Amino acid sequence: MSNNNLGCLGFVLRIFGIKPNENYEVIYPYSIRDDFLSPAERSFYMVLKQVLRDKYAIFVKVALKDIFFVKEKDFRERTLFNNKINLKHIDFLICSSDRIKPVMAIELDDASHNREDRQKRDYFINKAFEAAGLKLLRVENRKTYILGDIKEKIEVLLEANVVAPIQPVPEKNISVDIPVCPKCGIAMVLRTLQKGDNQGKSFYGCANFPKCRSIKEI
Repeated sequence: MSNNNLGCLGFVLRIFGIKPNENYEVIYPYSIRDDFLSPAERSFYMVLKQVLRDKYAIFVKVALKDIFFVKEKDFRERTLFNNKINLKHIDFLICSSDRIKPVMAIELDDASHNREDRQKRDYFINKAFEAAGLKLLRVENRKTYILGDIKEKIEVLLEANVVAPIQPVPEKNISVDIPVCPKCGIAMVLRTLQKGDNQGKSFYGCANFPKCRSIKEI
């Protein structure tokens, strides 16, 4: 590594009159965790594989920020709610096997969820999933599970209307000529297809694309 690439370390060394070593290499102190999944999480993952088989894709420890986005336009409010989901994850995310679209999530609750701080976290996560219209199943951590019980609980949610109907949110001061995204409640943007059979065709799309893919044909 050259002197120009030593950054802060090189600056500190020069303060003390030490000439940085041109052959200095940064050592990255990373290693693979042996406890990526706890024994309880790994056990329940195997249960899910038996229940869902190849009909759905199972993802573990998925960050909430990779599932949800904040549709609030105000910068401070958007930052506030982004921070609330920034360091939180869900234990298991179930997606459709074809489009890998989230259809439900599962939280495995152990004794730690009885603590006050965890209960506050659980309350927030419950409300976030409810607001987004994504089903969340909470399962009590156990040494053994009855496959039929887990399957029934999952099927009840999957057979229900997984994504709750989203009521249009009117926005003030928007021209009646510009449609409002029914999901985000903000003015849509006029777009034009750049390729494909409908190249050149115009349509309205949500300004939050690609996080929101709501469209309105003209």
